[in-house]
Amino acid sequence: MLYKELIDFARPRLEEFFKNIKTFDNQFTYDNSSEKYYDLMYTQNSYDKIRTVKELKQEIPELQAQCKQCGNFFMNQRNNSIPKYDIIMGQQFENILIDFLQYKFKFNVVHGDKSDKRYPDCMILSGDKGIVAYFEVKYHAAPFICAINKINRYCYEGSATLDYQKTIKQLEIIDSDIERPVFYIHWIDYPCLKGIFFETSEQIKNYIYDSDNLFERKEREGDAMKSPKSVYLRKIYSPLLYMGTFEEFIDKIQHLIKGV
Repeated sequence: MLYKELIDFARPRLEEFFKNIKTFDNQFTYDNSSEKYYDLMYTQNSYDKIRTVKELKQEIPELQAQCKQCGNFFMNQRNNSIPKYDIIMGQQFENILIDFLQYKFKFNVVHGDKSDKRYPDCMILSGDKGIVAYFEVKYHAAPFICAINKINRYCYEGSATLDYQKTIKQLEIIDSDIERPVFYIHWIDYPCLKGIFFETSEQIKNYIYDSDNLFERKEREGDAMKSPKSVYLRKIYSPLLYMGTFEEFIDKIQHLIKGV
């Protein structure tokens, strides 16, 4: 699986970067259990008859203990978010994915326009076509454990977060200024489900304006360190089962580069 190749490629850098940070036991891994979770939670799942967490625990007996361990770890606040460190961490995952795409597929991937923060963070270039696509990278390690009570969705499926207002602003820029495909890549690293998934800006426009999908988080200590314009309390949770796979993302980029 391509995600396992990414993890093997990235693990030394991730272990070094997080050496002084407490992580979940199986963070930055992908094993046989991960394959089983991926298959039942994503590949063989659909919104027509979505698997409940209860059903998944019946199909995967070890998930019962995994869920308990996950709850004990993520329900308690582990540290206060410090904005500058959050930015550095986000850049770490961007850099790893950029380096992997360059190493594995020889894609010409670079960081986007830093002078305008509204633009997507990364660009894929082609020699004769210029910019062929943009993408954003969102790393998610902590499931929204209370999702079923807060947004009536299951934690494994409803935890991939986007900042509502920030994404709205970016969609406006995409419509007015960017004449290229834009992808939102969700690097999911929950104790159960793991993988790279993606959605397009067009997919996001189809659901982001539905107020039923919104959730407003509480303010945190780290918010006081940001400018008011950079504090995004309203969240929206992307639908996992409508997303594409890592392999499908690569295929789309290869077709864009070839102009097929």
